[in-house]
Amino acid sequence: MPLSSHPLPGWLAAFGVLLIWSGWVVVSRLGVVQTLTIYDMVALRFLVAVIAVLPFIVSYWPRNLCWWKVVFLGCGPGVPYLLFAFTGMKFAPASHAGILMNGSLPIFAALIGWLWLGDRSSNRTVIGLAIILSGCVMIGLDRSSSGTTPDAWIGHLFFLSAAGILAAYMVATKFWQLAPLQAMVAIPTVNLVWYGPVYLAFLPSAIDQAPWSEILLQGIYQGLGPSILGVLFFTIAIRSIGPTPTAAVMAGVPGLATLLAIPLLGEWPSMLAWVGLAVVTAGILLTILRQAIQTLEQGETRVSHRAGVGRP
Repeated sequence: MPLSSHPLPGWLAAFGVLLIWSGWVVVSRLGVVQTLTIYDMVALRFLVAVIAVLPFIVSYWPRNLCWWKVVFLGCGPGVPYLLFAFTGMKFAPASHAGILMNGSLPIFAALIGWLWLGDRSSNRTVIGLAIILSGCVMIGLDRSSSGTTPDAWIGHLFFLSAAGILAAYMVATKFWQLAPLQAMVAIPTVNLVWYGPVYLAFLPSAIDQAPWSEILLQGIYQGLGPSILGVLFFTIAIRSIGPTPTAAVMAGVPGLATLLAIPLLGEWPSMLAWVGLAVVTAGILLTILRQAIQTLEQGETRVSHRAGVGRP
């Protein structure tokens, strides 16, 4: 994919995704401690998202995939992922959510990619993943950060489960070639079709008790933030500056989420949490650096072959 000659929009888009994803952690943590139930938050997310993509469903529906693949992909960043993430936030603070979900994501992605596609990680990538894992362990041991409950370990298990589900979606997206705009219309539509009736018939709701400010915040941010603007900004960044610089910017999600939670939620991380955050971020950057080196090596190899270098 050729990169744009004007990288500024790409960098702005990458930092836009950074803000959206970091803010999502804080807004979601705020939502689970207020009036709405987590089931209300999920319903609002997909209802608003479907309304936003309604004009594009026919044009961008992934007709190249059979129905069960579309359902599988839809559930990746869909209802199961969100319910695990929101439930975890009932037990652990935003800093734990941001670090564990984003930190463990490359670990699960590498493991699932190896088991499913046979992708093998290099030794340097394995070292980076080991560093990430050690930082996640530090977060698992943290009980001093503001907002941490004695049952924080339950929240940690939910965060790890959410990351595992999202990692499976990422690997499947690569394997089945789901385009970003296809994902933007398919994910909210699939989830609303099956979750909407279940929510209305069986799940507890407090939407009639919640103030309109809370409903609008969760509906607009959840529905338009990660689901719509996040996908579009991410695509622009990838096309403009490339995947590796974009991923490097995304490595700041755990740190920015932690910083935003201090003034917005009053959740101060402990010293152990700060160290864990630094270790996880360093591991993510090391893993990305290895990907950058591999990309450069592949590019040099293609150029050499085209020029006839190295041919017998």
